[in-house]
Amino acid sequence: MKILKAITAGLLSVALLGAPAATPFIGEASQVEASTQVKGMHANVETEAYTTRSSKSKRVMTIPFGASLERTAVNSSWSQVRYKGKTGWVASRDLMEVKKTEAMDTKKTVTLYASRSTKAKIVTKVPAAKQVTRLAVNKSWSQVTYGSKTGWVASSQLKTRYTKETFVPRIYKVKEIAPLQKTYATNGETLVSIPKEFIVSSGERYNSWYKVTFNGKTGWVHSKYLTSYKIKDAVYTAHKLFGTKYDYSGSGKEVHVFGDSIDAFTGNDLASIASYPLEKADYSFYVKTAKLITSLQGGDTDTLANYMWNARPGQKYWDGVQYGKYYITAYSGGGVTLSW
Repeated sequence: MKILKAITAGLLSVALLGAPAATPFIGEASQVEASTQVKGMHANVETEAYTTRSSKSKRVMTIPFGASLERTAVNSSWSQVRYKGKTGWVASRDLMEVKKTEAMDTKKTVTLYASRSTKAKIVTKVPAAKQVTRLAVNKSWSQVTYGSKTGWVASSQLKTRYTKETFVPRIYKVKEIAPLQKTYATNGETLVSIPKEFIVSSGERYNSWYKVTFNGKTGWVHSKYLTSYKIKDAVYTAHKLFGTKYDYSGSGKEVHVFGDSIDAFTGNDLASIASYPLEKADYSFYVKTAKLITSLQGGDTDTLANYMWNARPGQKYWDGVQYGKYYITAYSGGGVTLSW
């Protein structure tokens, strides 16, 4: 897991954390000829690139989740990619194409030209109120397709019907309680409400609607509820909260916080934070821990701290309580377990 996957999965526990290694994708060599069309892609999971079309071959590199790359060839279920100057083969299922579709309507009957000039050869005429797909924009001209025809038309003669885009996943913070709609329409079914301050990611939009997943449900959120968000560096955050007791090591892979009642660990992917509070740890410890979690993962610090404090063994919520994407329950050794 890398930084974007931290939005939907993690663990706060008094026990040591561990994650099973991913099962490698075993591919078989294919006799199918590889295509050579270069396309912009991004990795929709962390994936390994190999020298040949088999996970048994030598590993070339690890490509992080969300990374932008170029696909240079496809052969059966494998794709050859170029990332940071290196080339290797990855499972095609681990990639998503970065693309944008702009559906436009003609305002009136328009002429498609072979190039960006009214003196160029006429390709065809497009009647008013017909849909075309815009491929490119160059100054005041748009290259469009209409049926099997491709040509150039003045951009001023077009109006947008819809824009659909897939892109490298980005992180957003929810500005206010936001309905997660089943479709990109305000009058559609609401699947669930996303709390204010929560962090979500999206790699697809339709006009002003963004496709997101929250609490296991996938739907659409209008852009008016979202604002761009950059997850703070774990070291910076911990120094701000815990001062010089923060020790950083492992080239970005391990970060520890030491103190009389604090021993926290965060992985490089910011997906997991383990805490070992002693029974003597007071409420301020839970506030500090909740502040660290919410600064990285979203949510209200005071509310989370309150639930954590009341989820200790024998307390009101020791059997477990749900707050937004977080599930909090007691840990038999003292303290609490927080998962999301």
